[in-house]
Amino acid sequence: MTFAHRRAATLVTPPAPKARAYFPPPVYGRHAPTLPPDEAVPGEPEAWEAVQPVRPDTPHVRALRFLNATGDLLAAIVLIGGGMHLIGFATHF
Repeated sequence: MTFAHRRAATLVTPPAPKARAYFPPPVYGRHAPTLPPDEAVPGEPEAWEAVQPVRPDTPHVRALRFLNATGDLLAAIVLIGGGMHLIGFATHF
């Protein structure tokens, strides 16, 4: 049995890929973004920043602050005292 001669396969090389941009262009190569017409220029105070809040100092406000501080102090005393009581209670058993 005789076989026909095989032809040698021709090598096919794929075309070289184009260069990819792995890194973005440097900062100086980019265009500056344009601001929308209603956007404030950087560095200018906005309307809500121009008004400084004024904290009233009336007896009612001072009383609320005092009650708030007293409640925080009382809560701290109860939590610390309760923890000490539980530790002392647990050592007796």
